Amino acid sequence: MDVGTSDDRAQAATWGRIPKTYIRLTDDTSLPLALQDRLIREGDELTPDNPYDVRTLPGSHLKWLTDPASAARVLGELAALLS
Repeated sequence: MDVGTSDDRAQAATWGRIPKTYIRLTDDTSLPLALQDRLIREGDELTPDNPYDVRTLPGSHLKWLTDPASAARVLGELAALLS
């Protein structure tokens, strides 16, 4: 796995212009909630005029594969916002 370098970090000048959504997964063991919340917080601090639209779903990444209905609903809602 490539963990990247500081050159790979998001830059406010380019990353902050596009609306973004973070889907928190309450039971994710690969990315625990505390880490997800930290990523959201740091992203919002980087682009305070363009904070994340945070959605929370029960389950983990595996849940999306075995029962995708809730994730599909959120993605459908987001797609509707773009049209």
